[in-house]
Amino acid sequence: MKKTYLNKILTLGLTLAGAVFTQEAKAQVTVNIEGGSASSTVLFDRATNFFAGGTITSINGSVKGNVLQFVGNTAISTVSGYNPVTLNINLANGAINGLNALVNQTAYTGDTNYAGALIIPTLVDSATTPEAVGIDSVANNLTEYPTYVVPLVYVRNTNYTDVAAITNLTQRQAVTLETTTNKANFYGSTGTNYVYFVGRNKSAAVRTEIDLTIFNTAKIKTFTNNAANLPVQDTSSDPGYSSASKLVAGVTALTNSIGTVAVQNATPPLVAISYEGVAYSVSNVINGYYPLWGYEHYYFITAPNTGSPSTAQQAVIDALYNSVTNASFQNINNPVFTNNFVPNPSMKVKRNTDGGPIIPLATY
Repeated sequence: MKKTYLNKILTLGLTLAGAVFTQEAKAQVTVNIEGGSASSTVLFDRATNFFAGGTITSINGSVKGNVLQFVGNTAISTVSGYNPVTLNINLANGAINGLNALVNQTAYTGDTNYAGALIIPTLVDSATTPEAVGIDSVANNLTEYPTYVVPLVYVRNTNYTDVAAITNLTQRQAVTLETTTNKANFYGSTGTNYVYFVGRNKSAAVRTEIDLTIFNTAKIKTFTNNAANLPVQDTSSDPGYSSASKLVAGVTALTNSIGTVAVQNATPPLVAISYEGVAYSVSNVINGYYPLWGYEHYYFITAPNTGSPSTAQQAVIDALYNSVTNASFQNINNPVFTNNFVPNPSMKVKRNTDGGPIIPLATY
């Protein structure tokens, strides 16, 4: 009887152990991702690709709102043991706000998932380095994964004749545009109506990177449109639009205006304006001729510090990173990447700081 009783205990123990192992193998993992809208097409494309070969159970939220949730089972071998996976992606609150939420481990007003629930980011996708906005990477234990280069442009509305002749901005004109209101002929047009600047707020990497490159340290004077599509100055404490989609709509509505966006958001009727006599092109960025660009990175807290990814979350981050940096994705035949971004290995120049001098690489 003692032997039978012992066998029952051993059998029960093995059964429970098997249940524990099964639970661990099927542990659900959630990764909260924040960042700038400049990389929205890449992140949403890679999030969908993450579940390729597996199943997407649901996609919640609105793409136009840049806040989505992907839920499903991935077939990626390094992650599949942690299925199901949830990716909460918020690209509406800005990369800089995301960095602050990450290092402070605090969810602020805009740090939400698709349903409005507050979340603290696990990963931040940013074209602004933390140091550029006063965040010390070393002191805050941040790990940095470089991804690619994001080109930025000034855009004008092709529906208005007063700005039709404005095809180039000098550095001084760019600063003047952002800080005062001048007539179109100041920028090279024969038009006599005013040109209004439409910019992003301080949460945007587009704002930070362009201001650093053009050496603008003054508060911007930016405009929005009223119900009659007439210009109204934004006099709030942090003037500027909170997202690229809102800025594009603003420049489209204010036909005599110029705005700033990532290249991928320069859609008709908006066209890019040359800067210092150089038109935007991938080759001009690669060769160092066109200076309006920033390095995109993934940032997360380094283990074992508070807020660092769990083993499962790290596996998800690494899988996403591998999918966005592999050569098959970053190539000229991929419409998601082509003309919107530049692979880091293609660059013949570098910057040591955001907006800093462009330095030729040793091989260039």
